[in-house]
Amino acid sequence: MIRAALLLALLGCILAGAAPARAQEPAKPAAPPGSQHTGELDCRQCHQGSHQGVVGMYLGMGGRGTPMIPSHMFQVRVQCVACHIVPKADERSAALVGQTFRPTEQACVNCHGEKYRGMLQRWVETLGKMRDIIAPKLAAARAALPESGGTDPKQAKARQLTNDAEYNIQFVALGKGVHNVFYAADLLKLSNGWLDEALPLLGKPPIKADDALVRGGYCAVMCHSTAGVRQRETVTFQKQTLPHVRHVTEFGAVCTACHSAETHKAVTATPATCSSCHHSARNERCESCHRAQSDFYRGRAGPTLVKMEPNPMAAAVGCTGCHDWSKKHSRRAVGEQCVGCHDAAYTSFFTEWTTGLDKLSAETAQAVKRAEAAVGRQRRARRPVPEAEALVRQAREALALVQRTRAVHNPAGAEALLETARQKAAAALAEAGKP
Repeated sequence: MIRAALLLALLGCILAGAAPARAQEPAKPAAPPGSQHTGELDCRQCHQGSHQGVVGMYLGMGGRGTPMIPSHMFQVRVQCVACHIVPKADERSAALVGQTFRPTEQACVNCHGEKYRGMLQRWVETLGKMRDIIAPKLAAARAALPESGGTDPKQAKARQLTNDAEYNIQFVALGKGVHNVFYAADLLKLSNGWLDEALPLLGKPPIKADDALVRGGYCAVMCHSTAGVRQRETVTFQKQTLPHVRHVTEFGAVCTACHSAETHKAVTATPATCSSCHHSARNERCESCHRAQSDFYRGRAGPTLVKMEPNPMAAAVGCTGCHDWSKKHSRRAVGEQCVGCHDAAYTSFFTEWTTGLDKLSAETAQAVKRAEAAVGRQRRARRPVPEAEALVRQAREALALVQRTRAVHNPAGAEALLETARQKAAAALAEAGKP
């Protein structure tokens, strides 16, 4: 509330500063005989609350479900008359009925340069498209709601969601969303989500629509493309290099899935955000990220020391055949998936594979460690053993591949690699022990 009061006070200063200097005005005429106006003519008797919706939009307050998001223009104290510079009426008419000034994109260009030409129209069109996408959802929710409120808590929740969504949609339309375009877009995004939530509560299927624009794809459409902002091909997040452009153009991610709608460029994504998409039950594109595991599963990985064959299931079973991300992920959960195709005995096979391969991997790691220690002693004694060093590198490479790709993705291939690693480690140990 304190912040709102300060913003209103600041707006008052801006508007007061925007008022042009006027010559001393003549005394106002008395009201005509029989008129409802008494005393001085008071416009407020007929004209009430002028521009309140627009002011609220510019301040970034008055909508439902989102924090206050003042317009960037308001934050740097841009006055109304900076954008509204085109007279609506000619001078003769204005002398009698007053003057209203219309906005023009030339005001944008005057401050920001030619690259902003067309930006205002893009905002108007994009907000219109967003409202058009949401309109069928609102109509469907209104049609599904009973006329009178009952005691059903699901209906009550749906009614509240629908009312809030409709309010925001109307606020954006009547408050002229271009006065605070990202606040307006955020209100429409919330409304879209609320209506998607309301329809199932009313026993209705969700309205199928391409709503990526409303869900958060509006940033690039409204500003970045017009201003010539180029997206970075890759970004670093949680010490991982991610394909930024591919997330948008290929994977269908929207800007606000990872970035704040309130603060420009701020990253709001967390590891849980990534998992909600990558490890959702709907995602069947596991291999686009887990390429090493995919290659191992399909027999396309491994040192030339071992001839890799595909896992026998690779031709028929995809990643989601074993990994069900709608459940809490664990080895036990993966093992239970076997029963979907095989009989119950196969769950014990899976346990044998995993525990047996874990034991084999640990034994191999110890063998490699012993060989590395022997080579290290020779190196410190200034007795180079290049043959032993080469054998250790090969053993380490084979072991690392199994550890990185998970042996159970290809048990036969893993066993062959681990056996080769142990043989190389033993040969290196013997070579390093020679006098």
